[in-house]
Amino acid sequence: MNSDSKYAVILTAVFGISAVILQLTLTPLIEINGWHPDFVIVIILFLGKRFESISGSLAGFFLGIIQDSLSPLPLGISALSKSIIGYAAGKTERFRFEGILYYLWFLFLIFLNELIFYFFFQFKTTLSFDTLLFSRVFPNTLYTTLILFFAVNFIGKYFNEDN
Repeated sequence: MNSDSKYAVILTAVFGISAVILQLTLTPLIEINGWHPDFVIVIILFLGKRFESISGSLAGFFLGIIQDSLSPLPLGISALSKSIIGYAAGKTERFRFEGILYYLWFLFLIFLNELIFYFFFQFKTTLSFDTLLFSRVFPNTLYTTLILFFAVNFIGKYFNEDN
């Protein structure tokens, strides 16, 4: 295992588990009308961008499984969406996004995560997908994007190539 892989495992363990804990403890306190941010997807986006697609996908899967096992949601619903998003985040370097395009790409990925999650969640609820789209997907995307902006300033330095 090379030093870059070890650093990926350490960041996944430290920031990923911290994000899951924040998701379980802080999210109910800052929830607005059922809308909540997803701290875990922010970390997965950072991990995917820094360590490429496979690491992002693996981090998304493992953190999603942990998140699902600690919540009443069906097991695997978060793991699937977060694995796909972790893989897509790893393709950020390939497209060479910088500046505002970097944030727009992550905004799109957060939206896609919510879209995939609530597509499968609709089968466990009586709400239609249209209702979930407007009452959960769009607001959660904006809320998580707001958290992403704060995270870039506070913990983004740990996910740069310079470290």
